[in-house]
Amino acid sequence: MDNELRRELIAKSPITFEGLKKLNIGAGIFLGFQGIIMIALGLMLDWKQELYTFYLKFKIISLAPPSFQILPDPQVAFTVTDLGVILSSFLFISAFALLMIAFVKNKSYVENLKKGMNPYRWYEYFFSSSIMLVIIATFVGVWDVWSLVMIFVLNATMIMCGYLMEKINFFTKKTDWTAYLLGCLAGFTPWVVLAAYFIAALGSTDTSPPTFVYFILAFYFIIFNTFSINMILQYKGVGKWKDYLYGERVYILLSFIAKSLLAWMVFVGVFAP
Repeated sequence: MDNELRRELIAKSPITFEGLKKLNIGAGIFLGFQGIIMIALGLMLDWKQELYTFYLKFKIISLAPPSFQILPDPQVAFTVTDLGVILSSFLFISAFALLMIAFVKNKSYVENLKKGMNPYRWYEYFFSSSIMLVIIATFVGVWDVWSLVMIFVLNATMIMCGYLMEKINFFTKKTDWTAYLLGCLAGFTPWVVLAAYFIAALGSTDTSPPTFVYFILAFYFIIFNTFSINMILQYKGVGKWKDYLYGERVYILLSFIAKSLLAWMVFVGVFAP
C-alpha cells in the first residue's frame, strides 16, 4: 500500500484520537487493577525457580599420560521468587505505557499516529513481551541465565524492528519490508529454542511439562503472531486496516485482552494444585 495514501486515510479516519485516548485509559486502568490483585495473591503463595550458570570446568584426570576433561559445571546463580510480582510487572508496564500516552504524551502520540507510527507501543512491548517470553522459557526448562538473557535480547530486537518498520516507512513511498523480515528472524529464534526444550521434555521418561504449559505455549504463540499479522494487514492495506488508526485500535485491544488472559493463565497454571 502506498505510504502517502496511508497518511491521507489517517486524516479522513472515522476513528477519533479522543476515542483512542479513552480506549488507552480504559485498558491502562484495567491492566493496572489486575496487576495489583496479582501482587496481593502472589505474595500469599509460595513459588521459586533456581536459575543456573553452566560455565566449563577443567578437570585433570592424570598427569602421565596427560589426560583431562572439560565439562559443564552447573551452579545456581540465584533463585527467583514471587512469581506474582514478576507477572504483575508484565501488566504494570503495559498499564503505565497506555496511561502515559493518554495523559503525559498524548500530543506527541497523536502527531505520531498522523504519520502512521507509534513508538511508545514498541518501547512498551520491548519490556513486556520479552519478560513474558523469558518466564515461559523457564517453564520448558531453559534455566541457564545467559540463555534467558539472549532470549530476552532477541525478542526485544524483534520488537525494535517493528519500531524501525514504522519509522523507515514514514520516509518511503512504497513499503519497505526489510525491518519486518529481520524482526521475524530475531523473533523466530527464541521459539526454536523453546520448541527444542519442549520436545525434549515430552520425550523424557521421568517427567513432562504440566498441562498448563501446553495451553500457554499455544496461546502465546498465536497471540505473538497476531500482533505481527496486524502489522502486515496495516501495511498491505487489507480491508479496514487501510486505516492505520484501525490497526492502532486493534493493537490496544490485543494489549489488554491478550496480555490479561496470558498473565492469568500463567499465574493460575503455576499455582494450581
